[in-house]
Amino acid sequence: MTRHVIGKPEDFPGDTRCVVDIDGVEVAVFNVDGTLHAMRNTCPHKGAPLCTHAPTGMMLESAPDTYEWGRDGEIVRCPWHGFEFNLSDGKSVLAPRLKLRARVYEIRVEGEDVAVYA
Repeated sequence: MTRHVIGKPEDFPGDTRCVVDIDGVEVAVFNVDGTLHAMRNTCPHKGAPLCTHAPTGMMLESAPDTYEWGRDGEIVRCPWHGFEFNLSDGKSVLAPRLKLRARVYEIRVEGEDVAVYA
């Protein structure tokens, strides 16, 4: 994998999202509670941009007649068809056994640089 410096830590303040170009590929960068995540800005289903909305959560399994919200900030939802992907590994949330998976990249703060490995 190649190291790509995409900015400095202060370029990605808390709870923000942006798109950076890495060799012609749009990569969405999300800062969720101080943790950076990088994901290809393309839904693997039909190609919609994934960085249009902030990461969200989802309803969790719970007892009958109760509703529990969780995983806040861990889920990226496609704006076109509602496909949901885990921000940390790109797996489909609703159908994890499907091969449909968003591409995620390793992202690190290294001294004064933020680097994505792609």
